[in-house]
Amino acid sequence: MTLKDHYRATRGDLKALLRDIRPGDSLFIINEHVGNWGPSKSYREYIVTDQKAPFTGNPMAQATSHGGLESVPSLLSKERDIYTTRPTGMPNVAVKDSHAAYSDVAHQAAQRVAEIHAEEAAADLATYYKRLAGRR
Repeated sequence: MTLKDHYRATRGDLKALLRDIRPGDSLFIINEHVGNWGPSKSYREYIVTDQKAPFTGNPMAQATSHGGLESVPSLLSKERDIYTTRPTGMPNVAVKDSHAAYSDVAHQAAQRVAEIHAEEAAADLATYYKRLAGRR
């Protein structure tokens, strides 16, 4: 089955998500923040693994930011929304830009390099699980 762009925390969407996902698929969570500079958004990426949760047998997803595993139903229940296309216009939580830049342009360049690195790491993880599952 093909993935929908957006799954909500409903029984129907949970069934559809569990039916549609395959090892190596990317799942995205959008986080909303309120800080000193006002509201902002960022996203996290999870890769569906070939591992199953003990007892339930539900598929597990691995976070690209810290490597932790979580069952897909638990992730949907906790986060309320899962997207299958990479969000644009917001930073990835996995990107850790710790460069002390001298200008805005240098900072933006360092941020973009960090984003490219995070996207490549996520793509490598997805490829790994697709190969384990016999998909290309």
